[in-house]
Amino acid sequence: MNANSDREYIDNKVGDVRTAVDDLRLVMTERFTTIHARFDAVDAKIVSAIETAKAEIIKWIAGLLIAMIAMFVATFLGMAGLMMNLLSHQPPVTPPAAVPISTPAVIIQLSPQGAAVLPAVPPAGKP
Repeated sequence: MNANSDREYIDNKVGDVRTAVDDLRLVMTERFTTIHARFDAVDAKIVSAIETAKAEIIKWIAGLLIAMIAMFVATFLGMAGLMMNLLSHQPPVTPPAAVPISTPAVIIQLSPQGAAVLPAVPPAGKP
C-alpha cells in the first residue's frame, strides 16, 4: 500500500464515521425533542393540578377562618351575656306557685229531668 491509497482509505473511513455520527446526532436530537415535548406536557398537567389544589386549599382555609370567627363571636357574646346576668345581682325568676283547686265539701248529684230512678235492689218476688 502506498501513502496516497492509505490516506484515501482512512479519509473514506473517517468520512463514513462522521456521516454515521451526524445521522446519529440527528436521530438523537429528534428523540430528545420528542421526550422534551412529553416532559413539557406532563409539567403542564402537574402545574394545572397544583393550581387546582391550591385554589381548593385557599377556599377551605377561608371557610374555616370564617367559621372560627363566627364561633369566637358566638362564644364571646354568650360569655358576655352570662357575665351580665351574674353581675346584675337580680334574684332568679321563680315561676308563680300553682293555685290548688279546691273541691266542694258536698257533692250534689241531680238526675236528669224526666228520668226514672231505678231502685238499688231488685223487687223481691221475681226470681
